[in-house]
Amino acid sequence: MEKKRISVFLAHSGIASRRACENIILDKRVKVNNEVITDLSTRVCAADIVELDGKPVNIVDKKISVALNKPCGYLCSARDDFKRKTVIDLIPGITQRLYPVGRLDCNSRGLLILTNDGELAYKITHPSFNISKIYIVKIKGAINKKDFTALRRGFVIEGRTFKPLELEKIDKKENSYDSFIKIKIAEGRKRIIRKAFASLGYKVYDLKRVQIGNLKLGSLKEGQYKILHEKDLEALLS
Repeated sequence: MEKKRISVFLAHSGIASRRACENIILDKRVKVNNEVITDLSTRVCAADIVELDGKPVNIVDKKISVALNKPCGYLCSARDDFKRKTVIDLIPGITQRLYPVGRLDCNSRGLLILTNDGELAYKITHPSFNISKIYIVKIKGAINKKDFTALRRGFVIEGRTFKPLELEKIDKKENSYDSFIKIKIAEGRKRIIRKAFASLGYKVYDLKRVQIGNLKLGSLKEGQYKILHEKDLEALLS
């Protein structure tokens, strides 16, 4: 009987991404055959009794993924100890336990993937797969040419170079006091876009993700979701 690393087993069971499952294990929330385990090299199979927070964990029979247009004010989390609103509250019609893939902070909005497919989550989030994301960023006031050039060329943030794959100003004639910038990146550091603009002296007033891979937000309304089919997943990973 094939054995899997405990983090892989949990991810394939729809608990969270592989990386997030490692943190769950280290937090002493997982038992294998009635023993708390913290060793990430532990391997298990379907015959083992695996529990998370005292509840049994089983391999997912049916994989499902959805695209959600996340509004502001919702946490990208499967649960919250303080009972705040999470993106799971926006998919009441889904009976499977899904978890969000990738980051959108509470005040950001737009395209978010939720899934119980651990391998899909791994491919979306791991840097080796180089899945790009496109955002529309609104900042107060006009960004000057010097700062825009610096952003295009890239610079070091927290010890690593941040350099957009693409950068474009969007003309919004109805509001000449704000700058709207389309930015494409292939990394997922926490709040990295906000930090990039902050380092240049600009505050981000709105951040909306409109595309992951070649999967576009399109006409999906805010707060609504759609189930992803094979062609959608191909676009997502391309």
